[in-house]
Amino acid sequence: MKIAAVVILYIPPDSTISNIVSYYNYVDKIFVYDNTETEPLLQESLLKLSKIEYYHDFKNEGIAKRLNLACEIALQQQFDWMLTMDQDSAFSEDAIHTYFNCFQQFQNRENVSIFGTNNGREIRSNSTNCQIKEVEDLITSGTLLNLSLFKKIGSFDEALFIDSVDREYCIRSKLSGYSIIQFTNIYFIHKLGTEVNRSSIKSLFIIKKKKEIHSPLRCYYIYRNMLYLEKKYKNLNEKFAKQIRRDVLIHIKKCLLYGRDIKNYLKYLKAAKRDFVNNKMGEIQEQHR
Repeated sequence: MKIAAVVILYIPPDSTISNIVSYYNYVDKIFVYDNTETEPLLQESLLKLSKIEYYHDFKNEGIAKRLNLACEIALQQQFDWMLTMDQDSAFSEDAIHTYFNCFQQFQNRENVSIFGTNNGREIRSNSTNCQIKEVEDLITSGTLLNLSLFKKIGSFDEALFIDSVDREYCIRSKLSGYSIIQFTNIYFIHKLGTEVNRSSIKSLFIIKKKKEIHSPLRCYYIYRNMLYLEKKYKNLNEKFAKQIRRDVLIHIKKCLLYGRDIKNYLKYLKAAKRDFVNNKMGEIQEQHR
């Protein structure tokens, strides 16, 4: 069984190298796609690692297109599974060891489209047992993607550019009859957004709470892509469509309450709805920035 990994970079910090090293010994090759539009920042350091196959074309092509390219090349090179990672994601040695042991021991892997773990902002204890749960979806980072089923399920939806790329693929996986498995006792390090410690109008700006929020630009993609998925899957699986809307609106509300830039958030949310109505998908139009 051959396992590759893919990590997509954008203006990567130096810590990206140590993050890659955290899973380096568990895969046979790592495809690195650098979406940075300027001169690459870590190319020299990355190419010192012999397993890395590095790509940089001075373009930001988002997440979906780069994942598709990596999967296609991996299939050509006869890989069976793909570990998909973000530049800010990493494993402790205990976590990655237990993860791959649980994965290799799992029966009927051929019917599982994606394996994944739990995520957190810091290292957490990992038991050596394999606690298994079938779930509806998983985030892209930290997941093992079944490349033989990738050909049957179909490629990642490039209209989304970034955000909800993972959820859309999971929806099609489930609709195609395949399982998504999470090892709930295993944790890897991953940031879902920017952590802030702020008060909001809900507490009359008295009580501070820790919240993870995204920028107005990221909320543009979150909201626009929600509308897109809602339309795409409403008649195929109404439950999924309702769940997507519920999750997204909860997150956007949190950003509005704790983001401290309401005017800009509203600007991007308005642009998101307008672009969806006008069928403008992919990367955000320059005039909205």
